[in-house]
Amino acid sequence: MSAGTALTHLRPVPNHRIEIRTSPARGRGVFARTAIAPGTVIEAAPVLVIPADDCPALDRTVIHDYYFHWDGDPEGPGRGALGLGLVTLCNHASRPNAKVERNFARHTLDLIATSPISLGEEVTIDYGCTLWFEPRD
Repeated sequence: MSAGTALTHLRPVPNHRIEIRTSPARGRGVFARTAIAPGTVIEAAPVLVIPADDCPALDRTVIHDYYFHWDGDPEGPGRGALGLGLVTLCNHASRPNAKVERNFARHTLDLIATSPISLGEEVTIDYGCTLWFEPRD
């Protein structure tokens, strides 16, 4: 398989569905530019996989707030994944309208709607770990 062929299989999902805006309650976040149906892949963000040994150093930086666990125990050791897309700016909610699935084959973080999302509504996820901040739902 040529490099060009491999790239055609790894194209990210266009993100014309979402944009970055500011929420009065949560600050910067991801918002729907159009209505989004449940099950829709909103974004397939390519990732940089971070070796497990490097994650503790990142946890002492601002990157801690933006990277995901790639594998291993979400509360313990494992590799990290820095999403190169808007998914990294999704805010946490206890009743989210989207979820993030790790796509190991494509090396992407797939942001998927779990309920209907209206035009202008914030796209939120459950971080699935011990929170380091007080949530604002």
